[in-house]
Amino acid sequence: MCDIFGMSCNDADRATRSLPRFAEYAHRNADGWGIGWYENGAAHVERAPTQGDRDPRFFEAMEEARSEVLIAHLRYSTGAPSWECNCHPFVRNHRGREWMMAHNGWVNDAMDHPEAMGTTDSEQIFNEIIDEVGKYQDSGTIRGIYPALKLAIENVFDTYGRGVRLNLLISDGRSLYAFHHYPGKPMFMLRRSKMYGGAVLVSTQKLTEEDWEPIPENRLLVIDGGEVQVLSSAI
Repeated sequence: MCDIFGMSCNDADRATRSLPRFAEYAHRNADGWGIGWYENGAAHVERAPTQGDRDPRFFEAMEEARSEVLIAHLRYSTGAPSWECNCHPFVRNHRGREWMMAHNGWVNDAMDHPEAMGTTDSEQIFNEIIDEVGKYQDSGTIRGIYPALKLAIENVFDTYGRGVRLNLLISDGRSLYAFHHYPGKPMFMLRRSKMYGGAVLVSTQKLTEEDWEPIPENRLLVIDGGEVQVLSSAI
């Protein structure tokens, strides 16, 4: 049921060690792939409705992607067509920043959103989250992104109740946010030391024999520059 991968570093780097191993899970997520990263603050996404490990474009994108933040996705469709616009990650500009999100799971009865280009529940929820972030920020002069995003995720549960399975990676181009709420589909985190400093990897799969830590359920994890900044209270 889909897989997601994210990376945060304190200097631009590539994931040429981890992404080939991530691609090994494409045989069971054959409905699409996507790799997104940032170039001078702008989101750059390569994606296609093909099986990633059989598409040379996946490996070309893997070689090209060099960034402080990277998000990748392997898609298993739960109903929406295998179109490029339904492949993750999705991108939306908000307050001059290009936000990017990949989602694993489903949200029953997700409402159509006018900003959505495709038909997945994932993209609808992404746009709802960005809308809620904007509403929170506009409601006062001192309104940060972290509490706005936490409240936006809480709003998803308030709106859709039990019909939510929500593993997600989301970024504003600076920080990487991870959230795990999908019984039976855990998320893991790995810290690495680099010559330039720290790096943190997040994935729904343990991609190496290293010591991957499980991410606690129902908490928003904030990673910036390859360092964990915040682990929220339960949502």
